[in-house]
Amino acid sequence: MEEPRCERLKDLLNCETRIIQKHIDEHKWLQKIPDYNTGVSDFVTKYGWLMRELFCGYACEDRENCHLANPFKPSDELNPPEKSGS
Repeated sequence: MEEPRCERLKDLLNCETRIIQKHIDEHKWLQKIPDYNTGVSDFVTKYGWLMRELFCGYACEDRENCHLANPFKPSDELNPPEKSGS
């Protein structure tokens, strides 16, 4: 049986690339990293999981029908129903 694959991987990588390009200089400065490639590697290590969660759970056009996105979709745990009569 073939492993499930992301059909929007190119979109995810384009999104991550734009985010990295936008923030890499500040990240390198804050982390005192002089080298660009080392800075990108550090950024991806620290924030790659977050970029994927945001893309797959909130931005991907196919998220509703994608079982790979299920762990990243918003849950009601973050927004519990309001108590009535309070």
